[in-house]
Amino acid sequence: MKIHKTAISLTLIGLFAANVASALPEFTKEAPQSSIDTCVAEVDSFAYLEDAKSVIHNVETKERRVSGHKMHIQTLVYGEGDALIREYAANCSINGQDEILRFRIHQKGE
Repeated sequence: MKIHKTAISLTLIGLFAANVASALPEFTKEAPQSSIDTCVAEVDSFAYLEDAKSVIHNVETKERRVSGHKMHIQTLVYGEGDALIREYAANCSINGQDEILRFRIHQKGE
């Protein structure tokens, strides 16, 4: 009987712990929009966009080992008639205060 009560108690404690864990806020691995905006603005400041009719930024983010995120940004620059006229690839490391720590960009096809 004592083993049965212990098993029930442990089961209830486990269910309670699982319920509390599922109620905690989930930490996101995606960069906040402000960090993405900072890195995309840096891409725009280096990319040649004068004759662009539209620009698309494809952003992939992942957490850094320390505060902040790493981003890979593919920028597609379209001209008249939806013709792709330039493509850029950029890497941006940003901390939790939206300060760029490392930035590299190059134009593809050069």
